[in-house]
Amino acid sequence: MSAALRAVSSTRVSDVTVTFTESSSSAAKAARLIVGSERHELFCDSNGTLRATFTTPIILCQTDHVRLSVSYRPWYKPNSAISLDTKALLTSERQGNRRRELQIRQDRMYIVFGVCPEGQPEVHRSYTLPSHASSIKQQKPEADPVHDRGSSSNGNLQPTTDKILHTCPRFRILVIGKTGVGKSTLINHAFGVTEAVSAHYRPGEANIETELTSPENTLFVLHDSKGFEPGEDTNYEAAKRFILSRRSGSLKDRLHAVWFCLESPRAGARLLESAAEDFLKSKQATLGTIPLIIVFTKYDEFVNEVDMNMPDQSLESASKKAESILKKHYNRFIHPLVGVSLPHVAVSTEEGYEKTLPELIQLTYSMVSQWVAHEPSVVSNMAQRVNPALKIQGTIDIGKKKYWTALRSSPNFVGHTVWDCLYVIHTDIVTVWNFPTPHLLSKEFRELMVKMVEDLHVPNVLDPSSMLWVFNPAYYVYELTLVVSTFSGGSLVAAISAVLAALANPAAPIVIPIVAGLAAGSWAYSVYLQSRIIQQRFIAFIVDLTHVMETLFMITEGRHDRVGRRAIKLAFKAYNNSAVKAWAHNQIEAYRELEGRDAALEMIERLIKSVDSEDDANYRAEIRKLALDPVNLSQDEPW
Repeated sequence: MSAALRAVSSTRVSDVTVTFTESSSSAAKAARLIVGSERHELFCDSNGTLRATFTTPIILCQTDHVRLSVSYRPWYKPNSAISLDTKALLTSERQGNRRRELQIRQDRMYIVFGVCPEGQPEVHRSYTLPSHASSIKQQKPEADPVHDRGSSSNGNLQPTTDKILHTCPRFRILVIGKTGVGKSTLINHAFGVTEAVSAHYRPGEANIETELTSPENTLFVLHDSKGFEPGEDTNYEAAKRFILSRRSGSLKDRLHAVWFCLESPRAGARLLESAAEDFLKSKQATLGTIPLIIVFTKYDEFVNEVDMNMPDQSLESASKKAESILKKHYNRFIHPLVGVSLPHVAVSTEEGYEKTLPELIQLTYSMVSQWVAHEPSVVSNMAQRVNPALKIQGTIDIGKKKYWTALRSSPNFVGHTVWDCLYVIHTDIVTVWNFPTPHLLSKEFRELMVKMVEDLHVPNVLDPSSMLWVFNPAYYVYELTLVVSTFSGGSLVAAISAVLAALANPAAPIVIPIVAGLAAGSWAYSVYLQSRIIQQRFIAFIVDLTHVMETLFMITEGRHDRVGRRAIKLAFKAYNNSAVKAWAHNQIEAYRELEGRDAALEMIERLIKSVDSEDDANYRAEIRKLALDPVNLSQDEPW
């Protein structure tokens, strides 16, 4: 700062409040304090007072041009902006309630600036940065490294997923089945890896004690047991000993689930060997409460065999016939051995059977949650990479455990900046989706997601043909609502297609509409203050980030490559341009808290719930038809 500027009378300000001398207090929505080139957002509290607290004090000088722009509700009057008399303001200092204040009355408003106590370090405003973005960068945290579990720069704001992963860092599963039954293919597809191996693993050799892991997905550990061959008891006894040793102890070391893989019954083939029958008979004594799920593999081959014996019937009829035969086999050969109903599912990794693996994952999640513990069921959901609807439900469950409920009562957020609060919410959501990339936890991507919500209160244009007037009994009004069938997958597929079509060639850079690396507005670095606008932005942040994760899941499903910035940019741009985002933001604009109800949580859940599983599978099938291979989604092009 120059000597001339240092000589100018100035005061360091820690906060500002604006109260009104007339009924306009109930009509004010928000305000913006503009000091030179800096902008600071004020939000309305429950008493109608506009407030802002600055983590980095702002400096008011007599030479500054200071303006206050107030936004009112549409029914009251147009928005207004006034210039403050800075010289008069700086000479108005007085001792307030236990602190020094600058007070000024202007245009029927009472404006109070809190003065920083003596001795607080002064942070000078830079006069060499003319742009709004440059001035905001002065207020950002000095460092925001990629999230490292076990440490956080946010004080006592620890991600909920950190505590869960500390208790149970990996989902531990035992897969039993003969060589050739399809165990490796099943695991690779379910957990999105190329191969799960150990340092001493040799193909064809299965040691049940060996932990098989993959650097592509660190949230699961596999134990592989050879099948129970005829006239051989070694594998059977080894499996029993292993299971008994893993029934108790620390949750992270215990066995969480068993998949018993049997090839779907073929003509003339025996379904179970005697050792397998003995294992099932001893199920209760051996496994205790560890969930055992019967997995019929290669279901597509079984359906094709049934279809060949029904030449005059459709494939759909053959599928129904195959389900009936499989049920009979289970009731005849398996149920009598255990005496109780065992969860069972038929799966295939072939095209046309995309619904089967999500069913297995959902069943596993439910059984582990019911019979083992909450933490390993959550980690099983984090680890899986085939069921986006379960990921969305997991996102909701994690949010409800702590931080989403703070949107109403805010006890967890008191004294923290908005950035810190969004930091932990962001980390939890990204951790649930568990993509093989560090970029989703980077500073640049966090800023992109924060800036995406800043268009709230800016009209979003929707296609009139996709809208209907629908009665909302909660508010007893009619609302213009997007047709449900186009809400999620369909419009996202269209948006992805549009982004790809706009590329000059498959290798052309994907240009996102928000500049990465440019700091978010000052509201994100102010102290969290419970207000309607802040609630709306938090709701929008959660909804937007979840749908970006859903879009990224759609375009990377079945691809075992790492997820590069290019894939993230495609997902971000597609969602940002989609009718899903426009509709969601318009719904959030109309948000209002309802007494006796947690309207914020209700709205979040309603806006991010996936479409039903059948439609979801259809949308994902449409994504697979897109020409994504030439786009090179693993590429790390610049933001």
